[in-house]
Amino acid sequence: MSIARRFRESSILSIQTIEITRSILSKTFNFLRMHGKQGNESHALWVGDTGEGVLKVSDVWFPQQYNSPIEYVVPEEEIHRLNVKLNQSGLAALAQIHTHPGEAFHSSVDNDGSALLVLPGALSIVIPDYGFVKEDDPGIWALYQYDGRRWKETSDDKEAKRRLFRII
Repeated sequence: MSIARRFRESSILSIQTIEITRSILSKTFNFLRMHGKQGNESHALWVGDTGEGVLKVSDVWFPQQYNSPIEYVVPEEEIHRLNVKLNQSGLAALAQIHTHPGEAFHSSVDNDGSALLVLPGALSIVIPDYGFVKEDDPGIWALYQYDGRRWKETSDDKEAKRRLFRII
């Protein structure tokens, strides 16, 4: 089961900017690091609105999840609850964020089914070192987009990733 998004695929496929506040980044990283201190991966969901080429992150949600050193699992009941919450709030699920113990990359577990957003254009961000990195440097994150068949890394160019994010 995956999370339904509330916007047209074309709006996310033409992303030029992802706008996020330092406050939401801090909340996200505090959660990721809390699990990282225990040696576990963790997962968060950025929600907000879309505009012409812009994703505006207005909140971060932390799904109920089971965490381990090599994966996180979000139960189907929780995915259903998140879908209901999205529909009631009018917000869109913009990106899923999770950690890895070392390098940031999409593992075979990530590619084969742990993703909650699996519609064309979905974004998946992987943060290295369980989130114990500089939180306002998207250049060190791995950013993937789902094309309807598989996950593709958007760019390994650190400067291009930094330009994509507007941290306010």
